Order: sequence, then structure tokens, then C-alpha cells
Amino acid sequence: MISYINAFWALCGLNLMVFGWALYAHARVRANEKTLIQLDWETLANITGEVGAMKRSLQKVNNRINGMTASDPVQMLADLPQLQNVTHQNGRMGG
Repeated sequence: MISYINAFWALCGLNLMVFGWALYAHARVRANEKTLIQLDWETLANITGEVGAMKRSLQKVNNRINGMTASDPVQMLADLPQLQNVTHQNGRMGG
């Protein structure tokens, strides 16, 4: 009998917790809806343009970091065989 009472109170507590989470989710959805009402098509177009500009600048920075925009590609191709023939002190090929 005691286990039924404990299970009843545990389930009541669990239901209250789930109800609280549902209220919290509802409040967040309402806050998002209020914010999105103020968003018009012109603002959305501006945001899209800014995101595109940021993507292009990030790609340029990544290309510079990766060395894809080297100043002299002929020199890099000339140095490539030296980079491939790296050996360690034990005589094995590196890699």
C-alpha cells in the first residue's frame, strides 16, 4: 500500500514538472512571435545581404589561412618535391 502512495506522489510531482516545462515553452514561443511580428521583408532582405557579405569575407580569410591565395604558385610547385622527400633520422619516409 505504501508503494502505491509513493508512486502516486511521484507521478503528481512529475506531472507538475511537465506542466511547468510546457508553460516555459509556451512563454518562449509567445516571446518569439512578438519579436517576429516586428520583422518585415526589408529587414529580412538586409539581414540576408549582410549574411552573404560575412560568408564571402570568411571564405577569403579561410583561403588566406589555408594558403590557397599564395603570391607565387610557381615557387610553391618548385618546393613541392623537397616537401615530399622528408626523411627522419631513422631513415623512414615521413608522413
